[in-house]
Amino acid sequence: MFRKATLTALTVVAFAASLLAQSKPNFSGTWKLNGSKSDFGPMPAPDSRTDVIDHNDPALKVATTAESAQGKQDFTSNYTTDGKEVTNKRGPQEVKSTVAWDADKLVVNSKLSFQGSDVSIKSVWSLSADGKTLTQNQHIAAQMGEIDQVMVFEKQAGGAATSASAAPAAKTPSASASGAKTNYSGTWKLNASKSDFGVLPGPDTRTDVIDHKDPVMKVDTTSDGAQGKQDYTMTITTDGKESTNTPGGLELKSTAGWEAGNLVVNTKLKFQDNDVTIKTTWLLSADGKTLTQNAHLASTMGETDQKMVFEKQ
Repeated sequence: MFRKATLTALTVVAFAASLLAQSKPNFSGTWKLNGSKSDFGPMPAPDSRTDVIDHNDPALKVATTAESAQGKQDFTSNYTTDGKEVTNKRGPQEVKSTVAWDADKLVVNSKLSFQGSDVSIKSVWSLSADGKTLTQNQHIAAQMGEIDQVMVFEKQAGGAATSASAAPAAKTPSASASGAKTNYSGTWKLNASKSDFGVLPGPDTRTDVIDHKDPVMKVDTTSDGAQGKQDYTMTITTDGKESTNTPGGLELKSTAGWEAGNLVVNTKLKFQDNDVTIKTTWLLSADGKTLTQNAHLASTMGETDQKMVFEKQ
């Protein structure tokens, strides 16, 4: 059995990244402008605007649809978050931009020419803790003067791609008796009352956002507990090839494969000079609304079992 003195340490092992890592947010999703919460300063606000963001860092793609007194606009901007300059066109207008991280915020610096005047725009993107609100604070500078704007976007259900805190809630098929592969995509909220963490303390809250395009699976996790709030991302492949993730400097090596339509993930790592293995079996209910992860943890400190029950949002 595990000794009490090792419980905190093994919790770190069990949740790996959740207790050691802080990751950058993912802005993927469909975002609708809330005009009443936004502030465009002296400039006219659009009647409506929706941004569909596909964020696979460092690639960032934003497809915008807006309607205003000037008519309807549709344009797509492609960026890279590694600071390299990119050029996009909005109609005939050429916009040069660089994008880079500032802690957990994304900073977009753009420059363009408008009616013969040089214009610079600095936009700082921040995501709310629940992942449902995207705020873009903009400072616009030109020879005519300077203004500040705030654009507040709200995430829509069934949006595109994945985010650090939300994902499409598309219905997922369950594993069939014939062994058909399951798709786990969606936003999953931990039901702590139905879960069992054994001798280890579990988080107070946890939400996993899964983007599953077999064989690639990306899981963005947000959790809160005695150790504080944690955000991290893990990427694995279901074809049996080894994947390495290094949240917080802790190296996790994982292989994943299918067993009778269920996903089995085997992870190994070293914690305080102890080799640790974790075998997790993912089970989806017949209606696709409940995801159960049964984990067996083994190390020289002992062995324990856990069960985490997630409900689809």
